[in-house]
Parts: sequence; C-alpha cells; structure tokens
Amino acid sequence: MYSPDLEDLPTAAHGKTGWPWTEENKRLQNVMPDGSPWPKISIVTPSYNQGEYVEETIRSVLLQGYPNLEYIVVDGGSTDGSVDIIRKYEKWLTYWISEPDKGQSHAINKGFREATGEIYAYINSDDVYSAGAFGTVAPIFSKNGEPHLVAGECVIFDGHTTKSIFKPWWPENVDHFLDPFGSTLAQPASFWSKEIHHRVGGFDEGFHFSFDREFFLKIALEGVTPHLISEEIARYRDHASTKTRHTIRFYEESIPFIERHAAACGVSEARKRDLLTQSQNEIDYIEVFICWKKRGRRPAMKRFFSMIKRSPELLLQRKISGLARRLLFFKAEDVAELRNV
Repeated sequence: MYSPDLEDLPTAAHGKTGWPWTEENKRLQNVMPDGSPWPKISIVTPSYNQGEYVEETIRSVLLQGYPNLEYIVVDGGSTDGSVDIIRKYEKWLTYWISEPDKGQSHAINKGFREATGEIYAYINSDDVYSAGAFGTVAPIFSKNGEPHLVAGECVIFDGHTTKSIFKPWWPENVDHFLDPFGSTLAQPASFWSKEIHHRVGGFDEGFHFSFDREFFLKIALEGVTPHLISEEIARYRDHASTKTRHTIRFYEESIPFIERHAAACGVSEARKRDLLTQSQNEIDYIEVFICWKKRGRRPAMKRFFSMIKRSPELLLQRKISGLARRLLFFKAEDVAELRNV
C-alpha cells in the first residue's frame, strides 16, 4: 500500500494541529534514490484501551508518505472507544482485529504472523513515529552490509514537553542486557529484518515487561550489531499509565530472565547469583513502599525489618538508610516514592 495523503484521512480531531494531524510527510518517489524499489515495511500496533492516544499513533504511521507500507493493528478487546477510532482508518489497514489476548507480547506476535514485509517494527498505541522516519530507515537496510537491526533517536515527551532524548548505543558485552533496565535501544525507534525476527523466534510471550530487552538480547546473541543513526525516528509518550512506571514488575521478570540467559551471556555462577540477589533486593525495597501505601507505616516498618534480617548488608546502602529515615520521620504525603508505586 502507498501511504495515503492527508486529504484522504478523516479530519483531524478538534483542536489538534501539527504532525500528524494537519501535517503530513512529503510523499516519497516510487523508487529509492538508487533506483531500487522501496522494501515493504510491516508495522504492528498493539492496543488496549488507549483511545486517548491511538488515533495519533495511527496517523503517524499512515502519513509517512511511504510507497510500500503494511500496517497491522491488534487490539485486545478495548472498551473505551478505541475500536471506533480504529474503524475510522480500517480502509488503510492491511489487517486489524479486536479480541482478548494474552498480553502485549502475544498481541505483537499475532500481528507479525500476518506480516509479509521485509522490514519489521512495532509502535505502541500511545507513541508516535516522527515525520520521515520510514524514508530515513528503509534505505539503510539495502546498504551498509544489509544490517538486521537499525535504531535511531527517540524523544521522551510528556504532553507537548520534551523530557529527554534517548540516543541508541550498543554494549560491548551482551550480559549488559541482564540488567532489568539494560535496554540500549529505544523500542519505538527500532526496526529489524524479517529474517532476524524469525531466526530468534519473535517475542517471548512469557514476558510482559521485559520482552523488548529479551528480543534485543536474542538478536545480540546471534552476533548482530545494529546500525545506529543520530536522527529522530519516534516519540515515546511518558504518562501515568505507561508500563515503564511499574518498576517492580521489571525486577520481578528479571529473575526468570537471568535464569534463562545467564549461561548464553557467558556470566559465571557467582555473577549470576549476584544479579539474582540484586534483583530480589530491589523487589524487597519497592515492596516496602507498596506496603506503606496500601497498609500504612507500621506494616511497612515490619516489612523493612524483615528485609534487613534477610539481607543485613543492605544497611550499608545509602538508599536503604534513607528509607529507614523516611519510615521513621516522614509523613506519607511527603514521600515521592509513594506516588510512583
């Protein structure tokens, strides 16, 4: 499918202006600058009750002006009006479905089972591609030794405010990915080949918070080095319900993650035990705040002392002594961590 023009799409929502509401990317030529055909790009959007954002995501895909696009939307059975929005754009979608699924990684895999493109990527229903992203990324896959993974910069934004810019990098040692927050590429700004996707088996549906990191680790273990570009490719929306704020879930998933991949990453048994201990300590630390928020100070203090009894060396850490001070002397409303659990 050739990307539609702005005038083809439904009128922008009231009060919405700029990209991708009232602006579009310039339509690309039918062939790439070297005369070769544009590779087909298959984009998957997993969605569930993101009616506030999903239309912007859809438009940021469709208005790329790209000559060979395949767009797939997999909705998890939304009840907030998302399906009505998706239907507005269904004539430009290669495939879409709305039905209960087993989670985000399952939805993404469902989408890619329908894909026929040469280049794969997925964008969540609260993030957006930057104008010109596809035209920047696609030619790279036919040059530079035909890389299997390409990643660019990703703007982290809140509303209309830029908070930071995630610049891609690649670690020297693959064991970096064993860190619960060890991703070095921004997922919305990453594209990969169909070949490598199938070689590593897609996304592991047993992970719900760490599947991106696990996917990139599997690619790294295949000996792939990504092609990194210093151009803005996507924008990641930081908001109250985004999954990355569920810090404890990342640490909880890190335990089976480490157990599964430590040997392949070449880490020693001692290092593996250290990583597992660090993850469990972080879980225990966060659970004190969760207990304080849900049950009050006294139960939280009991949980704190249980943590110290189990791992007394934690008292040497500044953040643990800081937690003790907050439990003893601070009011709950003055503790920032309680607002984030």
